[in-house]
Amino acid sequence: MIGYVGTYTKEHGKGIYKFELDVEAGKFVSIEEAAETPNATYLDIQNDRIYAVKKGKTKAGIATFGVNDLETGELRFIEDCLEEGASGCHLTLTSDHNYLVDAVYLSGEIRLYRVDERGIVTEQLDVFQVEGDGPHERQDNPHSHFVIETPDLKYVAAVDLGADKIVTLEIKDDKLEKVAESKVAAGSGPRHLVFGDGGHYAYIFTELSNEVIVANYHDGEFFPVETYSALPESFDGHSQGAAIRKHPNGKYIYVSNRGHDSIAVFEIEAEGKSLKRIQIESTNGDWPRDFNVTPDGEYLICAHERSHNLVLFKINEDGTIERQEGEVEAPEGVFVGFL
Repeated sequence: MIGYVGTYTKEHGKGIYKFELDVEAGKFVSIEEAAETPNATYLDIQNDRIYAVKKGKTKAGIATFGVNDLETGELRFIEDCLEEGASGCHLTLTSDHNYLVDAVYLSGEIRLYRVDERGIVTEQLDVFQVEGDGPHERQDNPHSHFVIETPDLKYVAAVDLGADKIVTLEIKDDKLEKVAESKVAAGSGPRHLVFGDGGHYAYIFTELSNEVIVANYHDGEFFPVETYSALPESFDGHSQGAAIRKHPNGKYIYVSNRGHDSIAVFEIEAEGKSLKRIQIESTNGDWPRDFNVTPDGEYLICAHERSHNLVLFKINEDGTIERQEGEVEAPEGVFVGFL
């Protein structure tokens, strides 16, 4: 199985790394530099195309890469689409493959790009500015952190940490138009979300409060139902929520805690409207920025931004995780994804 790690390039990271996982043996086979590109902190992997966040010297935007060989995962750079402004921290391709959207943490902007018939990002079409702030010291202005197409394929949902809300946008005539705003608890700092199977519930992971918010989703609006801590009750140190992923079988949710340096595992109950925390497991590294579950649901791979290691976990039948031997180095890793 071929996968990729997106990295910062502040210290030793080069951009995009490619790894191979032997799923039969349960171990990494190799990891190597796949593309040298500045601050490829998030990727969207789509068959023979990979879209990467990119930060140039004065401009920022999206880089399009091609996969030369789906067996080896070898990459080739195709084209940049850069404009004046800050770099994004998350991006997503729409299901019709006509648009790509990214979120800009620094400014709280959501940017819309055109994707041509070759699958290449060619131009920036529109910029939507999120408004608002929150009570936390890191919420002095909006900080957009995540974008995802809604399950009904009608909208794009943008999660803003600084404004404690999710802004739902519609792409219309190459523009981003606001449809709704949904608030979450003040000071919680929502960061990422995943939708449950069926599309009726969303699970929102907060960075500032380290919680999972279960929210009912209906036609562009999110209605919080219940909140669950991702940290042990006895923990009183500093920790920040990072990534949230859903198991391919739709039964489990995983989240990473930076500071506590752990993965919390939740079982989805009551047809999606409630969660049961079943495990909190050390990630064996410093600052688990991102992780992902392999498409077959057998393994979880976690990247650590500060300790620069990629750690492999086996996923048991009950959804819990168990660390495997043989971690590899991935400098400044902040994204994990699979071909």
